[in-house]
Formats: sequence, structure tokens, C-alpha cells
Amino acid sequence: MLKDKSILYIVHNFNSFQKDPIEEASKSFKKVYVLVRYKPLSRFVKYLPISILKRFDESFVLDLNGLPENVEVIKTPVLYLPFGLFNRFLGLLHYKAVQNQIRKHNIRFDVIHAHFAWSSGYVGMRLKEKYHVPLVITGHGYDVYDLPFRSDFWNRSIKSILDKADKVITVSNYNKGYLKRLGIDDNKIQIIHNGYYERLFKKMDKQKARKDLGIKTSGKICLCVGNLEKIKGQDFLIRSIHGMLSSNSEIKCYIVGGGSMENYLKKLVKSFGLEQKIILTGPIPHAMIAQWISAADLFIIPSLRESASVVLLEALACGVPVVATDVGIVSEVIDSSEIGYVSKPGDMKSLGENIEKALFKKWDSSKIQSRSKEYTWDNSVNKTLSIYKELLSK
Repeated sequence: MLKDKSILYIVHNFNSFQKDPIEEASKSFKKVYVLVRYKPLSRFVKYLPISILKRFDESFVLDLNGLPENVEVIKTPVLYLPFGLFNRFLGLLHYKAVQNQIRKHNIRFDVIHAHFAWSSGYVGMRLKEKYHVPLVITGHGYDVYDLPFRSDFWNRSIKSILDKADKVITVSNYNKGYLKRLGIDDNKIQIIHNGYYERLFKKMDKQKARKDLGIKTSGKICLCVGNLEKIKGQDFLIRSIHGMLSSNSEIKCYIVGGGSMENYLKKLVKSFGLEQKIILTGPIPHAMIAQWISAADLFIIPSLRESASVVLLEALACGVPVVATDVGIVSEVIDSSEIGYVSKPGDMKSLGENIEKALFKKWDSSKIQSRSKEYTWDNSVNKTLSIYKELLSK
């Protein structure tokens, strides 16, 4: 039914959790167009000596490796300041930029799928009104549990966008609760979890992974991957590790990612004298994350708030135990002490105790890996394809 159809995706980035399901879905379509909201600054970031801008580097915004032949990725340049009152105009600016690309490339499509309610969802809403095609919006995180509740303006705006969608996908029960609080029709909402690629994330030899990454240690290694932002809780992780190291000097912790907290976290590490024990690597391409996970004894997610952590699933797929805070889907996934341990968000004592307990426990990697099987992109995308078929059959 979809083999003679074309789909238009409106996205903010084309990497990891937006790239992977789109490429998987492309197997079912004749043509796939992906319009990526693009900051022209991205191409110059690598020349700027400002560490917090690394995550905006073009190589981290756009991953065109292994692109299927029927997928066309088109940069959609939007000049904007992503904060305060300026953010209110982003939807309109984004829509005009998308319209320019549709005309320029003579894009024709049968269905629209927008990732994130703002600003892609706004664009999708306007395109649906203009071209009279079905619209699916996926609400991922902050656009569901945070932005709509900041003010009356955002509450009205996000509700209006989602009300006009034919289907609203979200990635966790946690998010669904906020959508219902916003007043979105329960019959319109469908939970489809994020996933991981089995071909990328699988068990590897730990010592080989360490050797390939140049990690020289025979001790315990823990790993944290995520944007370096306050909500991700890496400062709590650093303080927890500091409290453990007096009795466990062979532990090393690698923190992968970039963001606005990078300089603060580096100073925090230095203030504890832990520069040789806690290493901030900066951003790393998604294709290399499986190798880093495989080199670790333990994966840690210290977030204060999260909707559906993809790296949680990726770590389990590699057979690595996880210590995480109770946010988003964590308790749904880590439902047994054979998989990992769950701590209260912001509780450094509990986090530290669970890390220490997990690092010196004997784990069954096969049991850990088996827990990830229901969360593959293949499973998630099949559910999404069913939605497209339903909408296009009307």
C-alpha cells in the first residue's frame, strides 16, 4: 500500500533517534523527503574555539552515512535565536523555510510526519492545511512535558498544533500523561517507544573495545552519554563518583557529550582533583557510541528529567548493566535487579550506592541484552507504518 507513496518528514536533526526510524521506514515507501531544520552557523562551528558549540557542528546535526537511495535529505536553513520571545517566531520562520524548499525541489508527498511539536509540528500543521494530506506528530520530550506548561501562550499553541494532527505519537506513558493533561484526545494518542539498531548495538569484546579506543586501564569503567545540560544531572554523577573514589581508586568514569554545562562540569571535576578519574570526552559521533558502551562495565543515566532514553536501550542491547534515575521509561525497562538499578532523581547518595553495588556485581550480559529485544527500531517502525496505512486508507 505504501510502495507507491511518498512521505515528508520535518525534523530538527537527522541523526540517531530521528535518522534511524526514518531509514527503517523508507523500505516501505517509494520516496522519502527529509527536511532538516538547519542553523547556517553549523558549518562554521568547527572553526570556533568555543567548546559548548561543538554539539551544533554540522557533523553532529546531519549524519548522511549509509543513506538509502530513496531518501533525500534537504537542509532547511532557518536563522533564529532559540530562546525567550524569539522562540515564538520560530514556527513561522521554519514554515516559510520549508515552503521554499518544497517549491525549489518540487516536492510532492502523500503524508507528513513531524518530529517535535515545536517547531516541526507547527510546520506540519500549516502544510496539512495547505496540501490536505494526513499529519502525524511525534512528541519526544520537552515539547510535551515542559514547553506547553511554561505559559498560556505555549499551552494554547502546542494544544492547537496537536489537535490538528491526525495522530499524535509519543514515546512513553510518562509523556502520555502530560498530553492528556494538555487536553489532547486520548483516542488520538499512541505510545511507540524509541528503539535501537540491532546491527549497530550488540555485545562486543570489552578489552578489544578499550584497546581500539586507546583506554589503558584494567580497572572498572563507567560511562555516561548525553547532552551536557542541567537536566541531564551529570553534576550529581560527578559528586557521587567523588564520594566513592576514596575506597575504589581503580574506577574511571567517562562522560560523553557536549553542551552548556561543559565548562562548569570541567571545573567541578578539577575542584575535586579528579581529572585523571573523570574524563569529559566532548561529543562523539553516534556510530562510535556502541564501542564506548562495550568498553564500559556500567552505563549511568543520572537525568533529573527524561522521556524515553535511547541510550538506555542501546546500553542494554550491548549487554551492559545500567544504573539510572527514575525518569521517563526507566522503571518500565529496568524492571529487575538482573538488568540494573534505579535511583531517585537528584539523590546522590542512592546513585552512588547503586553505582558501587553495580560495578562489583557479577552480571549475566545475555539476560541484560534480552531485555532490549522488544525495543528495536524494527518493532517501533512497524507500529508507525500501521498508522500511515490507516490514515492513507481513509
